[in-house]
Amino acid sequence: MKSSRSDLIRRILLTIDQQPSSIYDILYSMANFSDPKRTRLPKLLKSMENENLVISALQPGPLGPYRRIYEPGPKAEDYLIEKLRCAMETLLHFYEDYRTSVHISTIKELDNDDIPIREGSILFAAYPQANVNDLNEIRNWITNYNVSISIVGQDDIFSKTGISYEIVGLDITSIESPDKTFSEVYLRGIPPKEKLHDLIAECKRVLTIGGVLRMVAPFVFFDEPEKGSLEEFIRSTTTDRFPELGIIDGNEVLNLIKQNFSNYGITETERGEVEFWAIKS
Repeated sequence: MKSSRSDLIRRILLTIDQQPSSIYDILYSMANFSDPKRTRLPKLLKSMENENLVISALQPGPLGPYRRIYEPGPKAEDYLIEKLRCAMETLLHFYEDYRTSVHISTIKELDNDDIPIREGSILFAAYPQANVNDLNEIRNWITNYNVSISIVGQDDIFSKTGISYEIVGLDITSIESPDKTFSEVYLRGIPPKEKLHDLIAECKRVLTIGGVLRMVAPFVFFDEPEKGSLEEFIRSTTTDRFPELGIIDGNEVLNLIKQNFSNYGITETERGEVEFWAIKS
């Protein structure tokens, strides 16, 4: 199967990042990866040089003749970082499917009596945006509880569902509602950590006394990292470089909740996600 241009560029950059290489070195390193024709590779390298993905210069060879040697260009790291983000996103997609199919609880389940049953006004928000599963969840609330729904954010996915709702702003850190409006604030997904402090304080503001904050996150770490492990690499890479993928430090979120609520905790959903909860007193 012929490799795509993107696959070849990625492999070339990984090869020359280890050691500056001639076109023959690159061909040899890619022998088991693809079968690029020699007429294809020079054209591709020239294109990569125009895009600042590689730089090259003529240098003396080990036996005398000059060779053109290729090294990563100024745009090479950005290109590989984007490929890493895509790879992490794909990994998390399949991990979520795996986790759901073989779900084993690793977090102590809390008695449901500790968290009030839904009723009254619910504020819903999703990060980065709502999806079909969210719509099904909201329909379940409407069917089984006496609730009204308000949302924060774009309502594109809601507008054609027939669900009755009110929009109360576009940003969860700036809710366009008076104090003590909602009996529950439900957030699916957690925004970047620089927004968390304002988010939790704003959610507390709009909750009634006895109201519940629920924050459901798909990928959460609680244990201290082990240096040098693959798990720690995935954790640190995604949280620091790709926060939009949704991996968070659970202890950091709990500490922020603790600053605002005296009654709080965590539980685990049927899908293996983590639900942070807090009750306003």
